Amino acid sequence: MKKIKILIVLLLSAITSVMAQKFVAQASKTTVAVGEAFQISYTLNTSGSNFKVPALKDFDVYSGPNQSTSMSFVNGAMSQSVTLSYVIAAKKEGKITIGPATVNVEGKTIQSNSLTFDVVKGNNYPNTSNQGNSNNTAPSENVSDNLFIRATVNKTNAVVGEQISVVYKVYTRYQLRGFQDIKFPDFNGFYSMDVPMNNQQVQVTNENLDGVNYQVAELKHSFIFPQRTGKIEIPPMEAELVVRKKSNRQPRDIFEQFFGGGYEDAVYSVKSKAVQIDVQALPEANKPKGFNGAVGDFSYKVQLSKEKVKANEAVNLKITLTGKGNIKLVDAPELSFPEDFEVYDPKENENIVVNGAGVGGSKTFDYVLIPRYEGDYKIDQIQFTYFNADKKEYVTIPSPELLIHVEKGDASAAKASVFNPADKNEVKILGEDIKYIKINNSEFKPLETHFFGSVLFYLCLIIPLFLFTGAFWYYKKQLELNKDIVAVKSKKATKLAKKKLAIAEKYLKLNNKEQFYAETLQAIQGYVCDKLNIDHASLNKDRIQDELKRSVSMASIVQLIELINSCEFARYAPAAVSADLQQVYQSTVELITKIEDEIR
Repeated sequence: MKKIKILIVLLLSAITSVMAQKFVAQASKTTVAVGEAFQISYTLNTSGSNFKVPALKDFDVYSGPNQSTSMSFVNGAMSQSVTLSYVIAAKKEGKITIGPATVNVEGKTIQSNSLTFDVVKGNNYPNTSNQGNSNNTAPSENVSDNLFIRATVNKTNAVVGEQISVVYKVYTRYQLRGFQDIKFPDFNGFYSMDVPMNNQQVQVTNENLDGVNYQVAELKHSFIFPQRTGKIEIPPMEAELVVRKKSNRQPRDIFEQFFGGGYEDAVYSVKSKAVQIDVQALPEANKPKGFNGAVGDFSYKVQLSKEKVKANEAVNLKITLTGKGNIKLVDAPELSFPEDFEVYDPKENENIVVNGAGVGGSKTFDYVLIPRYEGDYKIDQIQFTYFNADKKEYVTIPSPELLIHVEKGDASAAKASVFNPADKNEVKILGEDIKYIKINNSEFKPLETHFFGSVLFYLCLIIPLFLFTGAFWYYKKQLELNKDIVAVKSKKATKLAKKKLAIAEKYLKLNNKEQFYAETLQAIQGYVCDKLNIDHASLNKDRIQDELKRSVSMASIVQLIELINSCEFARYAPAAVSADLQQVYQSTVELITKIEDEIR
């Protein structure tokens, strides 16, 4: 019995060792027609690098490599797999074999299995690779009840400046494998702040919705603050979701038979419903005079650095605002100070916190005051007013009167700062005094010399005419150039892309992968949109390929598409990326420069 247990342990260890590094090639079907689009995928259950796809010379490649990642927890242990997929179509009939792909794992090169296909005569299959899904056609069944994105807001009626929570979640009854080509909505008409995602990764939980259990992944949680009145629509979020579902094909091997049949990845394009917010103006009735737009729930504190000073010495007045609401948008309060005080614009410091509970924190306004004359001064009417949206009323927080005793100051300090006469009446006397006598040598001209009719006189008449003519010509030239909006945007495309890449370089130095890839992706997409005059809403990889192939080499187009795929993948699964950020940045700069040269 003991020997049997040892054999079982050894057998399990051997199986675990074999499965520890699994690199599998799969196909959505093995019998295809000439010209019929289908998917092949390569899945690695660990981290790897230097993936090399086998030769696909007998196939047309419609899309790929498309990347997706998935994570699962079993008995507290996390496993992760990365899948690279291609949508291809055979060029000719016969039995065609695709050799194994290779990838480097922990310094060793491992390879996948080969794929063999029976290619029959074509039946004029339509090319569906450009119909909205980037790496697979959507299955024919209706999946809207099993896979959808839901936008949830905590209120649909609000006032200007009121805080609103917006949450976007994916609900699925399939196994969620990954995301690609996510289009987040623009909050036009709102000021928005996003809740940071934990560990920069999407967390999957279980949730019961209307009696049905779903796996739920929160994609975005934002707090928005309306900036204008009226009915403002928040557009839907769109995304292509990769899910693993049961395959209708027969199991390929004993493992699939043992675990209940084969599974395959499918891509679905889904989007949430638009949300409409009805925004009302803040009530005019009983609105305090000092109200400056603060909406939320706040507390207020006023502090003087010292209450007894000498003339011409600085005093700090610190006003601290704490609470929840549109605190980031609150301006410095309008205060009234004694006329004998020199006051500088306040220095602002803020500590804003954004989490699931909302936007809050503190904001400090630090004034520097310099009293110029001795005496006792009072600073009053330092109060703060905000609108409490829950109670629908204005709240005014008073401040205690602040008293400052100013003693006679040091004369040298007064001279070092600004002119400050000991007696204010000296200013009036100085204005009526005799002007200073000029003691320097003066230049005299003969009486018969006149400016009128001289050469300088005529030059002063002619030169402005030439200057006006030149300025008018330049103005007309600029108008002509700016009429062609497409040309202007195309001309500025590279400059704007370089600005975005400069921001990406900062995140590169900070080793912030997610922000680096996000800024790099925006630089690439912005460059393409401006250069080709494509609207961001209609930008996709197929449109890019169609527009660029007129003047850009196919090698550059393929490199651009691969770079976009890599950035999209890395943005939402940074932990699964092992690429050198410096190399990605350098490749992006070189690619944009190369495309710019080819277009010219």
